[in-house]
Amino acid sequence: MIPILNLFRLFALFLLCLPIYLFNKNKAVYYFLKFAGPSFVKLGQILSVRPDLAGEEMAIILSSFQDHLPPFPQSIVKEILTREFGPQAENFFAEFNFTPVASASIAQVHKAKLKDGTDVAVKILRPQIAKIMNRDIRTLRLLIKIISCFSKYLAKSFLDVANLLKQVSRDELDLLQEAANASRLKEDLQGLEGFYVPKIFWKDSTSKVLVLEWLNGIPFSNSKAIAESTFDKKQIAKNFVISYFEQVYNHGFFHADMHPGNLFLLRNGDIGVVDFGIMGKIDKKTRIAIAEILIGFLQRDYKRVAEIHIEIGLVPPRTNIDDLALSCRKIGETIVGSSVKDISVAKLLTNLIIMTRDYKMVTRPELLLLQKTLLLVEGVGITLDPNLNIWDLARPWVKKWAKKNIGFDAKIRDSILDLIALGRKFLREL
Repeated sequence: MIPILNLFRLFALFLLCLPIYLFNKNKAVYYFLKFAGPSFVKLGQILSVRPDLAGEEMAIILSSFQDHLPPFPQSIVKEILTREFGPQAENFFAEFNFTPVASASIAQVHKAKLKDGTDVAVKILRPQIAKIMNRDIRTLRLLIKIISCFSKYLAKSFLDVANLLKQVSRDELDLLQEAANASRLKEDLQGLEGFYVPKIFWKDSTSKVLVLEWLNGIPFSNSKAIAESTFDKKQIAKNFVISYFEQVYNHGFFHADMHPGNLFLLRNGDIGVVDFGIMGKIDKKTRIAIAEILIGFLQRDYKRVAEIHIEIGLVPPRTNIDDLALSCRKIGETIVGSSVKDISVAKLLTNLIIMTRDYKMVTRPELLLLQKTLLLVEGVGITLDPNLNIWDLARPWVKKWAKKNIGFDAKIRDSILDLIALGRKFLREL
């Protein structure tokens, strides 16, 4: 379908949603995205973690987006496997269940068994999904040209959405990229207790078919079965929280979609994670700054918190530091002024993000992903242990990390390493 025809299709859907829009605009947007096709379903999911684009209320509504689509038929599955693995595709697996265990907007997942008897999950991209997403991106760009004649601001908003959809298509339509994400995360967390990343079968995977280790366990979406399991829930919650700190602070590379549907309680009591399409990346400077901000709030040193915001560009450089410190105090005294066990780190970060917008700053996408991940980690942790004290669990780990990365010796070391890197760059340019 060419963009102009697709535009008419979307316009017709818009007219159908218009009566709903008159009463509840957010619900109207929700239904529009839901029925507009797989590209827009995925866009809705991504917008749920971009309140800077969707708005706070809309982001909350979109966060409940269930990414389920009808599965594509067995004949199509066979056709894709044949195209990827050749005419002997049916002999590639010892067993293959053509009824998918999950079917989403981008891909669906099947259970299979390799020739050596290994149980695997086989993730297969939806047919024509790349063409569909490219078509929808071109349609949005056509719409932007039309809108720009009337409103430059509205055109800019649609351009942000189109760019977001383009980023999604780049990151999630290549399953080898997802394999690389999983492989790196597994390597980063090697030796970490209680958290498991499945093995990738590289030689059996392609850009359209991903083969990875099958995880036997209870999905966290089955809260009743999780509650009835005999494992130590407090220990599982502790392992989960520490895995988050390990991903974010030690490596700056984290799974950014750890909702209950992507988590499993394995037979040995470990937490297994799947779906590595959405990953967060945070550079070391930002990681250290966030840690110092949290420490500043705990110590009620609001001026230092304000200074850090200016130092790393979270607010404009000419911001009045005393006014900013007062804004930080307003956040800190309502959250950190209570008992430490009642502090929601995610709520603290959310309020800080809102504050930076008040200073007319564009929120950085990686911080929004971090905020969303924190909310998910806290939510899952509390279902395991209603008395979860995220600070008590993480304090020994954070103290050790802070000594290594924030102390005077660490800053001297990092400065020397930066100078060495700068020298190498200078010599290369010469």
